[in-house]
Amino acid sequence: MKRWGKSRIAVLMMVILCALAGCAAAETARELTSECEFTPGSAMKNFEKATDGDYATRWQSAGGKKAYFEVRVPDGEEAGGIWFQWYDHEHMAAVEIQDENGEWVECGRTEGAYLSEYVALPKGTTYFRVANPKDAKRSTPIVLAEVHVYSAGEMPPEVQVWQAPCEKADLLLIATHPDDELLWFGGVLPYYAGVEHKNVQVCIMVPTVPRRRLEELDGLWTCGVRNYPAFGYFRDSFSNTKAEQYKKWDKYAVLKLVTKWFRRFKPDVVVTHDINGEYGHGGHRVCADAVIQALEISNNEKKYPELYEEYGGWDVPKCYIHLYSENVIQFDWRVPLEEFGGQTALDVARAAFACHISQQHTNYSVEDSGPCDCRLFGLYRSLVGDDQEHNDFFENLSGIVKDEDE
Repeated sequence: MKRWGKSRIAVLMMVILCALAGCAAAETARELTSECEFTPGSAMKNFEKATDGDYATRWQSAGGKKAYFEVRVPDGEEAGGIWFQWYDHEHMAAVEIQDENGEWVECGRTEGAYLSEYVALPKGTTYFRVANPKDAKRSTPIVLAEVHVYSAGEMPPEVQVWQAPCEKADLLLIATHPDDELLWFGGVLPYYAGVEHKNVQVCIMVPTVPRRRLEELDGLWTCGVRNYPAFGYFRDSFSNTKAEQYKKWDKYAVLKLVTKWFRRFKPDVVVTHDINGEYGHGGHRVCADAVIQALEISNNEKKYPELYEEYGGWDVPKCYIHLYSENVIQFDWRVPLEEFGGQTALDVARAAFACHISQQHTNYSVEDSGPCDCRLFGLYRSLVGDDQEHNDFFENLSGIVKDEDE
């Protein structure tokens, strides 16, 4: 066998390095939506509501065979992918291209799992359509808040490709409303999801109106959270006391939901609201109360046995409560973070709150001072001893808490 000389090896290495550099410098896809031609099967005059950038508006197709829309990209372009933001419920949809006989054939689909879903398109796609899958049991109307079409290339960072909710969470954050996880918990999500890359699961008890759920996804994505959140089913309402709130929300159902989240996600650390509801909100008080009660029963097979049978039990190792006065951690959310281009965790939390456009008219803001200081948390419960360093939710957990498979 002929041996390669140093010069030939050098040339080969140069070719490999150039190829790698070309991959690293792959062109970022650009959004083509405003340049595309959309042809709905019905309700054409309202389709602009799916491309107006406003989550409060929506386009809804007819049902049956008219539940589709076609997309043609501008001349000289090809489509690399399509991003759906469904309005009020998830939707299973087929993305189809035409074969040589002009028949529509599926090339990808959304699974109907998330309110925000992305589908990549085959190379060279210039014309395609979105419809109900041919194997669907029934043809339901398509209801879109927004749709985005992108050119070929690397998808830009704002395109949300969600991972499934955690099977085993490092950190479980339970909050009452969309945006509470930012206002009262500050840099927790940017730091632990975006910097520490923990498996972070966010649970929201009150899903509120459709636009706020999409704003919630935008905010979480901005923080670096990639596991899809879990939403509860309680109606949005306000009261000044825990007792008043329990009159509006069934106490049994609230505790069952929180217990389900403990057992399903099996977190090492749980973080939740101030016992006194930050500024006194009854829903926040109930959330904290349910977490405290669930800590005592989530490993008891006699409590909610149907959930125990489905998920098994779980004894949460550590629980932190916002503003709790014992075993306090005071975070510094103003440290520049390389992972966020030099922004601080406070900067990122504030940018994420800005994603909640419907809430920008309120007096709420993310503050690391004052009576609702988002830096302050107390260790309410620990199975691994008290904190000594008081600078990390995961102190004393290393090497003690193991994954289920170990």
